[in-house]
Amino acid sequence: MAWRVAKSLLQLREQINESAPDRSKASDGTIGDAAHASHQSDHNPWIQDGGIGVVTAIDITNDPSGKCDAERIVQALVQSRDLRIKYIIWNRRIISASVQPWVWRDYSGKNPHTQHFHLSVVRDKTLFDSTNSKWSISSTGP
Repeated sequence: MAWRVAKSLLQLREQINESAPDRSKASDGTIGDAAHASHQSDHNPWIQDGGIGVVTAIDITNDPSGKCDAERIVQALVQSRDLRIKYIIWNRRIISASVQPWVWRDYSGKNPHTQHFHLSVVRDKTLFDSTNSKWSISSTGP
């Protein structure tokens, strides 16, 4: 099956790579492996766009020494409340734009997401493929 990654997620990864060019990419990912294919996951290309499957999730490696601090990036993304965000999983927690909106909850999935953060975007093509505005990846707080 032909597939591609949502354009907004490619933009996010490009922004992070520009701000942290030497970061580790050991836990980066888009398309799911066989384990993901066996259950509902945004890493599966289940959204169709012109006969091509679209992956609407990305994992970005936490590498503070490489200037890619997942905690700070996730805080900035949450603070932005970007309309493209469906949910974020990071460090045994999940936050969603629609389920208990913007409130952190415990996450007990198989992967605790301590080596990377996971970002899923909404299934609306005008948003998941939107590159009209940059992602907020720098926290303005203390």
